[in-house]
Amino acid sequence: MRGANLDSVARIVFAGESGASDDEAAPVLRGNTRYLVADAPPTARSGRLNLVSRSGKLLAEVHRVTVNAAPKSAPKDLAPGSSFFYGGKKKASFSFEVERAVLAQVELVNAESEAVVRRWTIAAEPGRTARVRWAGRGSDGVEPAGRYRFRLVGAAVDSAVTAPDAAGNFFFGDHVFPIRGRHDLGQSPTNNFGGGGTRTHKGQDMFASCGTRLAAARAGKVQVAGYHSAAGNYLVIDGAGTRTDYVYMHMREPALVKTGDRVFTGQKVGEVGETGRATGCHLHFELWSSPGWFEGGSAFDPLPSLKRWDAFS
Repeated sequence: MRGANLDSVARIVFAGESGASDDEAAPVLRGNTRYLVADAPPTARSGRLNLVSRSGKLLAEVHRVTVNAAPKSAPKDLAPGSSFFYGGKKKASFSFEVERAVLAQVELVNAESEAVVRRWTIAAEPGRTARVRWAGRGSDGVEPAGRYRFRLVGAAVDSAVTAPDAAGNFFFGDHVFPIRGRHDLGQSPTNNFGGGGTRTHKGQDMFASCGTRLAAARAGKVQVAGYHSAAGNYLVIDGAGTRTDYVYMHMREPALVKTGDRVFTGQKVGEVGETGRATGCHLHFELWSSPGWFEGGSAFDPLPSLKRWDAFS
C-alpha cells in the first residue's frame, strides 16, 4: 500500500462486506510514512480495508479493495534434495540397460550391514531401460534411516550396458526434521517435555525466526488444522504407519493444509510464529501415542526423536 502518513499503522484489517464475521487482520511487516507491506491472509475477502494503530484506533478506511485468489500451485517439498524419505514425493530408483534379453535380479542392500532389504526380478530387454523404485519399506515395515544401495546380481551383471542411477549409495530417512531453517532445540529446561518440573508441558519448544518454514515430519492425514487461544494456529497430523500423532503449535498463519488432507513427508505445512499463548518465535512440537491426540493417547517426550531427525535432515 502506498499513501501518506502511514507510519502509525500497525495492522491492516480486511473487513469484507458482511460485518465483523469475515474480518481478517494482517500485521504490517515493514514500511514507513509513505508505504506499507503486509501479507493478505488466505481467507481475506474483497471489500473495505481498515488501517489500525497499535492501540486499536481506526486511522483510515479504504472503501473498496479487490482481493484476488492466490494462484494454485503444487505443495512445496522442503525435504533435502539429495536424500529420500518415507512418504516423500521422490522415490529412490535404479535403472539399467542390457545387451540381450535376460531375467534381471536387482537387490537393495543396507550399505552398512550389507543385509538385503528387497529383491526384484525384471524381464529386461535390449533397447529398453529397466527400472525399479523403492518407497522405503522392507519385509518388516519402514526401514530405519541410513545409507542404502541398489545392485545387479546374477545373469544381468554380464549383460548390463549402463546403470545410470546406480552411482554410489543414497540416504533414506524415515522422517524429516520439521523446522527447515536455523533453529535450536530449546533454551532451558522449561522448554522441554514436562517443563522442568515447573509446569505441565506436553512437547518441546524449539526456537527459530518467525517465518521459518515448517515441514510435515511424516506423511499422513491431517487430523485437525485450526486455532486455539493457547496453541495459536495449530496442526495435528496422523503419521502414516506410525500409530503416532504429530502436533505443531504457535504457527505464524493458519496451516497451509486443512482437516482431512493427505500430506507427504517434507511438505510445507506452515511457518514458525508466536500466535496464541507464546513468548518468542518458536515451534511447540508434540508426539502422541495411539489412539492419538486427545483421543485416549498420551503425549511423550519428542526430544530423542527430534535429535535423531535433526542429525540427518
